[in-house]
Amino acid sequence: MNLNKSKSIVIRIIISLSNKPENFSMLNKIKNTIGGRVVIEKKDQYVTWIASNKNDLAKVFAVLAKYPLLTSRKQSQLEFANNCLSKKDIKNFLVNRNNKYINKRVLLDELSKKDEPSYFAPWLSGFVEAEGNFSLVFNDKGYLRKSAFTIGQNDELHILKWINLYFNSKTAIIVDKPKIGGNFKYYRLHLYNSESRKLLFEHFNKYPLLGYKKVSYLKFLNYHKSQKK
Repeated sequence: MNLNKSKSIVIRIIISLSNKPENFSMLNKIKNTIGGRVVIEKKDQYVTWIASNKNDLAKVFAVLAKYPLLTSRKQSQLEFANNCLSKKDIKNFLVNRNNKYINKRVLLDELSKKDEPSYFAPWLSGFVEAEGNFSLVFNDKGYLRKSAFTIGQNDELHILKWINLYFNSKTAIIVDKPKIGGNFKYYRLHLYNSESRKLLFEHFNKYPLLGYKKVSYLKFLNYHKSQKK
């Protein structure tokens, strides 16, 4: 949300990723399904999907009405966008732009009391595209030292609890020490036992990754498959 040169309120919904062929392909799938446009920007470093015209925005809002956003941060952003759409007043925009996260703690409390929604599984694959990490760490002799799927979030503890439950993991969620002056908590989850890994592979077989994250996932998957031979 911003103001253009003529002081009109501009609403854009964007997904911006590193400029990789896999990400370009994934964002074009979104464009072909929902609308919007895909551009290469910032000196060819990023590929970005943008929905900005009235028809494309209507389609996106319809999707989000059917499948609500699951983090307080994104819910706050959407609430701000809807507020600006309904009033289209510059003074209202400027006031609410600075206060759009004012209800974040309330939203976090509400989300923490809910169970994961029915669409959580496919949503999770998209979330992993942005936030997940698959790692294989070897020692100097080439032996595997650590294998883990890791994911983290600022404040959104409920998301990691849902993921932990979904993959039948008993792993403790780690809380990092807050940064100096930071007003958030960073939570991390590491999944590394064989049962969780089995469920992880079953999940991505049913709800595949579509972007560049699939490259590291396949290395992770193929290594563990090769160890079973």
